[in-house]
Amino acid sequence: MIAALLLTTAAALQDTTRLTLARTIERALELYPSVAAARAQRDRAAADLDQARSARLPRLTLDGSLNQFQKPNVVAPLHAFDPRNPPLFDRTLVQTGVSLTWTLYDFGGRAARIRAQRALGGAADATLSGTELQLVAGVVNAYLRVLTARGMLAAQDQRLTALASASDRTRQLFDQGKAARVDRLRVEAEVLRARADRIAGAAQVDVAEHQLAQLAQLPYDSVRATALSVLRLADTSLVPDTTAARRASLFARAREASPEVRELEQRAAATRAQLTAARAAWFPEFRLSGGFLDRGRWSGDYTGEWQIGVAVSYPIYTGGNRESSIRRAGAEDRAAAEQLRAAQLQSELGVDQALAALREAHARVAALQSAVDQSAEVARIERLALEVGSGTQSDYLDAEANLLRARADLIEARHAEISARVELARVLGELSPEWLARTVESAP
Repeated sequence: MIAALLLTTAAALQDTTRLTLARTIERALELYPSVAAARAQRDRAAADLDQARSARLPRLTLDGSLNQFQKPNVVAPLHAFDPRNPPLFDRTLVQTGVSLTWTLYDFGGRAARIRAQRALGGAADATLSGTELQLVAGVVNAYLRVLTARGMLAAQDQRLTALASASDRTRQLFDQGKAARVDRLRVEAEVLRARADRIAGAAQVDVAEHQLAQLAQLPYDSVRATALSVLRLADTSLVPDTTAARRASLFARAREASPEVRELEQRAAATRAQLTAARAAWFPEFRLSGGFLDRGRWSGDYTGEWQIGVAVSYPIYTGGNRESSIRRAGAEDRAAAEQLRAAQLQSELGVDQALAALREAHARVAALQSAVDQSAEVARIERLALEVGSGTQSDYLDAEANLLRARADLIEARHAEISARVELARVLGELSPEWLARTVESAP
């Protein structure tokens, strides 16, 4: 997934005056700690698998020792007694040798441990994939939050500009004796309220920009001073199909493609293999051993000999260790199975929640677009009525306030629809650079 992201975002990096969504995602995937930690866990799982596989190979060991005894000792073992060739004695014994041990058969214990580590490696891969998808979705949401907060701040600035004009006009009318003092106070109160709202809006922008800077591992000042690309859906007419057959199909896709479900499937497979390995401890192990040992005195007289043998090892009594290991492995197997079932249920719930959020946001966008158009027309009429003297200042201010709220709500609803699409794609395991390029358009 990372390689695809790098290729997809290469062109976007040419624009250094604008922080694009693709560039933000690329930096987050490259530098954010959660992804780096998941990659490290994947590498550890690969090393554990190699270690488990090494148990199937012979073990070759080189040994050496130098011993000093209080009294002279036999330098080499006696294989026969020959009076004409008495054994050598010395207080110093030098031994060097090479030995080979190989477990020929252990009733499937090693194979089960290898299967367990292979499954844990698959779980680590799924964890990495899920972490990347979570991070991509988080970056998209943070990017949208900045756009939303900046858009709302721009709307508040527009309202302040309109209120400033209304305040100047009311002041002139008051000076000419054509407006009451209460009209002037009403406008000044609206200006103060709008300024307070703008301070709160600026704080929301600051929080959103800090979050985006942290996810992208960028300095906050660079994010604050950089423009973002406006995001919009490529197909705004799409209405999610929520028929029973469609929901069942989405549920199946989520269970099959969800990284969380795939991770727990692999962990369940690992616990089953670990249970098999624990049960194999009830059976003996057959080993092949061999080696060459060279003994002698410090001054020389070295004698070498080889040895080879077959051994059977079976612990008769382990103090309950085998029984405890099997019970523990069985409990972990049952827990993993239930966690998998819970994750499958959660994936279905995630699909339902994403579909509901998408339907809600889609409907809000359509309704709020009409509300913005109507509010803009009402504000225009109230402004004209106020200018010709047939309207009231309070009606105009209310119309302007309603227009501001409608515009802010429309910005938020459009971004919520994009976020719901992204969340649905994440739950279904479809979220990718290609999907984002097809679904979400960037505009200057």
